[in-house]
Amino acid sequence: MKMNHLLCLFAGMFLCTAPMTFAQSQNSTEAHQSAVTALAPLRTQTGALQFFSAGRDGFLVQWTDDGRGEHYQVTDREIQLIAVSPNGTDVAIYETDGARINRISVWNWQTLTRKFSRRFSDSITALTYSANGTYLIAGTATVDGAVVMRATNGTIVDAIKDPTGIVSYIQTSATERTAVMYSPSGNISYYNLRTGKMTARFPIEQGMSQPIIFNNGLFLAGVRDDTVYICYALTGQTIASFQCQEPLFITTPDDSDLCYIDSNGRGTSALCVISNKDNKSVNTPEIRKVVSGPRGRQALTAGFKSGETIVLGGKSGELYRTTVHGGMTTEPLAVMTERMYEKIYDVAPVEDDFYFLTKTALYRSSYDTGVVTKLADNPGHTGLIVRGDTVVLWSEETREPVQELTVSTGELRTLFTPQASLRSLKLFGTKLIDIENYSTVNVYDFEIDRRSHVYTGTALQDAVIMDNDNVYVAKSSATLPAAPLISVNMTTGETVALPIHGNVCFSLSLRNENVYGIIITENGQSQSTYVFSYDIQTRRESLLIRLSDEDLSAFTAVGSATLYTNICGQLHCYNLATRRTIQFNRSASLPLKIAENEIRTVVLNRDGSISWHNATTPHIVADWYLTTDGRWFEF
Repeated sequence: MKMNHLLCLFAGMFLCTAPMTFAQSQNSTEAHQSAVTALAPLRTQTGALQFFSAGRDGFLVQWTDDGRGEHYQVTDREIQLIAVSPNGTDVAIYETDGARINRISVWNWQTLTRKFSRRFSDSITALTYSANGTYLIAGTATVDGAVVMRATNGTIVDAIKDPTGIVSYIQTSATERTAVMYSPSGNISYYNLRTGKMTARFPIEQGMSQPIIFNNGLFLAGVRDDTVYICYALTGQTIASFQCQEPLFITTPDDSDLCYIDSNGRGTSALCVISNKDNKSVNTPEIRKVVSGPRGRQALTAGFKSGETIVLGGKSGELYRTTVHGGMTTEPLAVMTERMYEKIYDVAPVEDDFYFLTKTALYRSSYDTGVVTKLADNPGHTGLIVRGDTVVLWSEETREPVQELTVSTGELRTLFTPQASLRSLKLFGTKLIDIENYSTVNVYDFEIDRRSHVYTGTALQDAVIMDNDNVYVAKSSATLPAAPLISVNMTTGETVALPIHGNVCFSLSLRNENVYGIIITENGQSQSTYVFSYDIQTRRESLLIRLSDEDLSAFTAVGSATLYTNICGQLHCYNLATRRTIQFNRSASLPLKIAENEIRTVVLNRDGSISWHNATTPHIVADWYLTTDGRWFEF
């Protein structure tokens, strides 16, 4: 690479190093937006009920005994596991996209800042703090198995020298000298954390889910094939087994008895207790009470018992509460959470106001008036594009028809129906450009009411149209032509690989003669994400903002004089004239999209709320949620 090009490449680059600071949480009784994946109780001096919930929506919520929760979205990926430090302030999460991204992060809940994160090449099978909070221990889906990290900074500690294999449950002794682990391959093992050596291993029931050690470390219970097994943890011997139906353990390690919810699949469940008899055997299951509650798509997914209180989470994102004792009369579960807000799926400027799109309606409103006006019904679309007096409605990752809504009359007409899943749709002048199934680029021309094919490839991510009749397509460099950004002439079909360096490019924006976007590079185990600009006239690439990690959810958007991006989960406003960057504060939810008109800037957050900003300062002016009855609620 020539020196003058290298200088241009990194000129004025801003390094994104502060992950998700200057943030605020949201306190409410609102439920998770998708399934509850994990619940973890907190120890309190008063004995009051406090706990964390985590969901597929990437939110952590700390709940207090009054039924209110402090909501904060820590990732745009699914949270599968959480662990709460004995210090009561640190929370560890395992986040994943189900494929390449497997990351453990630790958050200080008092400051809402990430202390550290560590990425793993394989999925995480267990996550726990040691008894005094010295270590954070993770089970991995590798032969080496468990990884011990120092809880303060995430550095790896050589506390286990013998490979553990895949383990799905880990617990340490009160002194932190010993760790016991259950392996689904069929063994229970004990390790000395001072020497790193395995001290004992016993065969045990294999393939059990929901493993839990309880009764002062004497018993291990698990589930396999609708059967609850209880084993003696010191020998691996099976003490008892009982038939059940989709059991959900709610026992904690401090309990002497095993408690679980036994579902009949028809909307009622039994609270069952297998009580300890003599620390070597157990009694047969006893039904303490019968409860009615969610099933099917709302079925229970997580739970725990704290004293006499039971807390449960479901697939729908709701939380439920009941008590241990009751009668045989069926008792309904008490719903702890509410659905107060209408999710906003998209936002776009219109004159001095903005359009807001929910699953059922199109609204118009502004910060200055606060008045919400319903303009038309929405037949379920999730995206909108303003085109003069009409609005184009579409749905990402579906084959739903792309429609044009005449706002004044509410009339809908279908422009075209995708033949495959629609990846992206953008408007440039009188043309809509779209990508179907990550493989086909098409252009719809309003002037002739016709859609035509432009380009076919593999791993296509985004596309934009320049005034010179060229289409610029973002893609993976692993596919031909071997470049992450190419230009395609709509008239001749000529395809040119552009001198952009990286593995994959996406989220393109245009301004004058420049293409902006996101590029991810990979070098061995190291990944970096850049916001870049490409000057069409000079054919030069400039890197503007860098994150030393992979961020597949980053976006770019060009305003009147600024470039916006949410790289590293924080909204950045990059002044294209001065090359200075302002890092905006973020709300309880991560930013998803930004829109501006001549007087206001609004951010659409992933939970469907909006944040109003002043483009010259980092502070949030207001956080608004649209209530189910069509009003703004401000936090």
